[in-house]
Amino acid sequence: MSDSAPIGTPTGTPVAPRGLGFLLLYALAWGGGVIAYVPLLTLILPVKIETIAPDDKVALLSLTTLLGAVVASAMNVLIGMVSDRTVMRERGRRPWVAMGLVLTLISYAVLHAATTPVALVIGVMLFQAALNLMLAPLSAVPADEIPDAQKGLVGGLMGAVYTFGALAGMVVTASPWFSERMQLTIAGVLVSAGVLPFLLLSRKRGPVVPASAPMIRAGSRRKRNLIRIWIARLLVQIAGSIFFAYLLFYFETVDRTGLSFAGGDITSQVAWLAGSVTLVLAPLSIATGRLSDAVRSRKPFLVVTAAMVTVGLLTLALLPQWAPAALGYVLFACGCGLFLALQSAYAMQLLITPEHRGRDMGVLNLTNTIPALIAPSMAYLMAGEGDFTLLLLVLAGLTGVALILCLQVRDEA
Repeated sequence: MSDSAPIGTPTGTPVAPRGLGFLLLYALAWGGGVIAYVPLLTLILPVKIETIAPDDKVALLSLTTLLGAVVASAMNVLIGMVSDRTVMRERGRRPWVAMGLVLTLISYAVLHAATTPVALVIGVMLFQAALNLMLAPLSAVPADEIPDAQKGLVGGLMGAVYTFGALAGMVVTASPWFSERMQLTIAGVLVSAGVLPFLLLSRKRGPVVPASAPMIRAGSRRKRNLIRIWIARLLVQIAGSIFFAYLLFYFETVDRTGLSFAGGDITSQVAWLAGSVTLVLAPLSIATGRLSDAVRSRKPFLVVTAAMVTVGLLTLALLPQWAPAALGYVLFACGCGLFLALQSAYAMQLLITPEHRGRDMGVLNLTNTIPALIAPSMAYLMAGEGDFTLLLLVLAGLTGVALILCLQVRDEA
């Protein structure tokens, strides 16, 4: 069987494709999960930390980020394992998602009530536990209920709705007169509006997607592929976690000589650049995911997008002038978004045993939290003086390794 062989010929009776309504409800729910943490962690929490501990805000933010990431990592795997048991008992994963939604909303109230650093750290840890109680089983639903021939599309939809987080951030900060309570209330309403339709309108769990015959015969090759794409995703996530955090600082070092807007506000220019890429990435993610379904192979898309990330980083490192740097950023950001969406689709495709899909998705999702533990120290050591060349070259090396790992993926049985 070649690399372009059908991506998941199931044993027994083929699983019918899910309707577009179900896919959109799921994408909306995933978008609600994104809204649950993006405005809080990127906008509301830093402001609250600055209010509670203005003299130690950096240390407190680092501590809350670290402990929150540890809790998120543990909960992802634990709840994935627990929800596996309910799947095999025909109750599905939705009860855990519902419980996580309720507790996430309660954790907002706990965070709002926090007035000391200790209370705030505990509140963030409780929030991460509740959030991942919702997200861990939700992330395993496509592996259970969506056939392989549609996993590219659902992966693209999951990638596209990350724009919801940025849009929600704009909504909760739309007025300078919004209090913290109002911001958290708006966030809670948006989260509920995303997740509740899925819980209420898709109650039927649907058939669990069976193992695919080619994957069963592949045996150890499937495990090697899982390890390769797990490491590749981790490396890309590390690069993304670091560069997106230091995006503004990098562009402040870029040479803008000769440009008509050279004397303008660099913050608004970078925001415009990032916003434009985000708007383009959403439809591109859906289209690319659907195309990978039609081609019936993920590998070519993983290779191309990993190459885009690497070339983008090299351009940013070696050509720090506005035009090439902006192009490098477009390649990097689009490559990251598309790679992560396609990798999610391929990973779900490889999880052939329903008994462990939640646990395995939890392990795969560690790539979302591990970078938060190591990225700050990497950035400080390599770009502490404001020169990003070495850091970007190292990140390009990491994503280059991810590219090599993708080239080594074998779909053949």
